[in-house]
Amino acid sequence: MVKMERLTIKEIARLAGVSKATVSRVLNGRPGVSPQTREKVEKIIQTYSYRPSPLARGLSSQKTGVIALVISHSAARLSAHPFLLEFLPGISHVLEEHGFRLVLSIPDSEERYELACQLIAQEKLAEGVVVLGVRRNDPRLPFLAKNNIPLVTVGRPIGYTGISFVDADNYGGARLATEHLIELGYKQILFVNGPKEHTAAIAREEGYKAAMLAHNLKPEVAYGDFSYMSGYRAVKEWWRKGRRVLAVFAASDMAAIGASTAFKEMGIKVGKKAAVVGFDDIPYASLFDPPLTTVRQPIRELGEAAGRLILRVLEGGVTESVILPTALVVRGSTSGLASKNLDPSSLP
Repeated sequence: MVKMERLTIKEIARLAGVSKATVSRVLNGRPGVSPQTREKVEKIIQTYSYRPSPLARGLSSQKTGVIALVISHSAARLSAHPFLLEFLPGISHVLEEHGFRLVLSIPDSEERYELACQLIAQEKLAEGVVVLGVRRNDPRLPFLAKNNIPLVTVGRPIGYTGISFVDADNYGGARLATEHLIELGYKQILFVNGPKEHTAAIAREEGYKAAMLAHNLKPEVAYGDFSYMSGYRAVKEWWRKGRRVLAVFAASDMAAIGASTAFKEMGIKVGKKAAVVGFDDIPYASLFDPPLTTVRQPIRELGEAAGRLILRVLEGGVTESVILPTALVVRGSTSGLASKNLDPSSLP
């Protein structure tokens, strides 16, 4: 007797005395099968509670019921980042409501990122692709588009037109954060950014620089990877070089928390002498000591918007852009400051 959990199309064909192609036609509701044969195959399917996988059903129809979320190598290290813990429920909820499954691809190198995109495009493993963490002139995007894969990016696809995307107002949020620090009286403000080619990092740096230059202040940028350690190391390195910066705007909350920790280790009180602002407003931002002033981007809503947009692209091949607003949330890492506290020469 055939075990139910191991039943395959080949075994259904053997039990029914028909070819695998005939079974496939029955499963996909295609013509060319006699009523008697169709009934026989369907009875076996019901008896063994057989459920074809979306990929198996999609071999001939190209309808897999799958949307692939490819987290590019530039963002792959964020796989355990709180950002994803909010983004994933948003996109998954929307897709599941419309009968789609979300499959993650988290490559750990540029080569594997490229391979993942090639497999999806050439083997038609998904009906659509959402790419998170795009970079400037990302070569994988035109490759997917050229292979007629419905595509949405999370982040503006700098260097390309005709690609649908969702994004937060990174430029506006970064400018708000920088203006906030300037209004507190700071003249030297270090911006701890992510990777240089990451499109969100590019927009945030542009917003920071626009605010600094509008006040005739010199921009200072340290590049990292959005991580806790990138913020921590940037502050330590600036001070090691004698650049005693007291205000930090970081391109992520995790980097901002790292910067705050570095100040604490040097005996500098954040929210009293030093000021730190992050970006994202992850749940931990309000729980940190002191609570982190940050730029809130609607992370779950970004996921939901990405889900809705890929569905619209699937339906009509439209090209759209969706920009969600950001907002400054002032908390303890800046709220207790006054201009008298801002002179680095007063520090021991």
